[in-house]
Amino acid sequence: MKEENLEKYPVGDMLKRLLLNVKDHNKTIFVYFLIYTITGAVYPFIAILFPKYLIDEIAGTGSYNGVLIIIGIYLGLSIVFGFLKNYIENLSYPCITKLRIDYIRDTFKKLVSIDYKYMEDAKFFEKNGRALEATSSNDNGVEGVYHKLFKLPAEVITILILTVFIGRLHFFILAGLISNILMGIYINRQVHKFQYARKEAIAHSERKKRYYYNTTHDFGYGKDIRLYQFKHRILENYDKEIHNYIGIQKIIKNREYRLGFLDLGFLLISNSLTYGILIYKVIHGMSIADFSMYLGAVTVLSLLLKTAIEQFSFILNEGQYVYDYYTFMECDMGEKGGDKKAVKNDTLEIIFDNVSFKYPDTDNYIIKNFNFTIHKGEKLAIVGINGAGKSTLVKLMTGLFDVTEGEIRINGVPIRDYNKEELFSMFSVVFQDVNILAFNITENVACSSGKVDLARVKKAIEKVGLLEKIENLPKGYKHTMLKVIEDDGVEFSGGESQKLAIARALYKNGNMVIMDEPTAALDALAEAEIYQNFSELIAGKTALYISHRLASTKFCDKIALFDRDGLKEYGSHAELMENRGDYYKMFVVQGKYYKEGVVQNVSD
Repeated sequence: MKEENLEKYPVGDMLKRLLLNVKDHNKTIFVYFLIYTITGAVYPFIAILFPKYLIDEIAGTGSYNGVLIIIGIYLGLSIVFGFLKNYIENLSYPCITKLRIDYIRDTFKKLVSIDYKYMEDAKFFEKNGRALEATSSNDNGVEGVYHKLFKLPAEVITILILTVFIGRLHFFILAGLISNILMGIYINRQVHKFQYARKEAIAHSERKKRYYYNTTHDFGYGKDIRLYQFKHRILENYDKEIHNYIGIQKIIKNREYRLGFLDLGFLLISNSLTYGILIYKVIHGMSIADFSMYLGAVTVLSLLLKTAIEQFSFILNEGQYVYDYYTFMECDMGEKGGDKKAVKNDTLEIIFDNVSFKYPDTDNYIIKNFNFTIHKGEKLAIVGINGAGKSTLVKLMTGLFDVTEGEIRINGVPIRDYNKEELFSMFSVVFQDVNILAFNITENVACSSGKVDLARVKKAIEKVGLLEKIENLPKGYKHTMLKVIEDDGVEFSGGESQKLAIARALYKNGNMVIMDEPTAALDALAEAEIYQNFSELIAGKTALYISHRLASTKFCDKIALFDRDGLKEYGSHAELMENRGDYYKMFVVQGKYYKEGVVQNVSD
């Protein structure tokens, strides 16, 4: 794999943002930090100085009381400073975790407000996967850096004091310690550079592993997994990805292992030099008490150096992802639009003016030079083969996608001039793929937060024929959907879920109704009931109906037949039947099979 240069990011800027976030959310952490730094810096010196004073007392007066006093002071200071240090650290943990949770909430807000086109872009999630994972763990990313920053200053203070203290004994000891520090930092950065160059491969692998894991936990896949024995395929693919992931990690660990020998070599040289000088000093008159003190200081310093280097390197390395997170959060990926407000008290006219569309970073146009008008109050059916771009038209006119070329106008106003939230508010859309959330029924129908009009919820439920079912549930409209959160959550059939989605659209009461295969999961009788009440359901609004079932187009004013080259036929049902074109042929064929299916059902 080609190695990329590790991106040089502004460490100071990253740290400043982290500290400002503490200032804005919980200043108490600064108090905890100050107490911990003082106690953490003092605590190691208790263990370093105790042997010296104890040996001096024994070698000097040999007083039993003096020895007990020194031991008592040592135990007392160790208990007080040790307890206070650990107690403050424990107090800081939930506070720092809360900071990470605030970051997660900000991430949620970002993800639900970015332009929809990014939600269908796998490259987007792979590119930003590591940045998004900066908030996914207590031990890494944002929270990990906070924990290290909380502890590191106390260790640095102790290291500086011990370095000066030991360095005064001999210059070579100081030189060895500094070399050891620099080598440790260099090696950790080299390991991180090697790992960071593989961040996209790691993110891609983690994304695939997460998908396989989530699939096994999604109740919606349960039937297919069992009936089609998908479990073997899922496990096989998961094992392959685990093998791939382990392979990447093995390469990284091998590099870390080899560089570790260099670090170990410098440590052995530094320690050997230090111990050699101490032994030399003892031979030339240093007392045993001073020797034990310096030996303790060297031991503590070696341990602290290792810990501090790891923590410092951790901050630099994980700080890269924290900075990536900040960069992601500041990226201008929001839903762009103007300041035009939604149309009030009127239905919509949609004009496609020479519109073309292709997905970003692709050359294939889904729609090319498309011109079409949906008139106010018109009930229009769009039919055609799969891949003709029918659902793409819906995403374009509702503002989920932006046109590549041309212009869409709503009531004479270019769609780009509308505020995106205002634009979304004008459409009541029922997609074929119904998404029911693990909220209660009222929340699934009313959707947005704020005051819910329960009377409107009940009216929408009644119109789609779910009133009796819902009111017979133990908790009625407050009953939770799905079993993801609540054990007694209700699972609707596919047809019932589609009815609930239609009720959601009715409650929203947008200026225009769009139904994208809304009856695909309904039986013939339920479908007929929806069709018969369609005019009442849309209440005179402009309505767009996308379907493969041509029998459902009779109640529409106009029908547009699409193929992969665009609009092929347009007119009323009677006009298209009279023309005896593709629509006529498709209608006759579908009618034949539909009739045979009904007869078969009756005979069964």
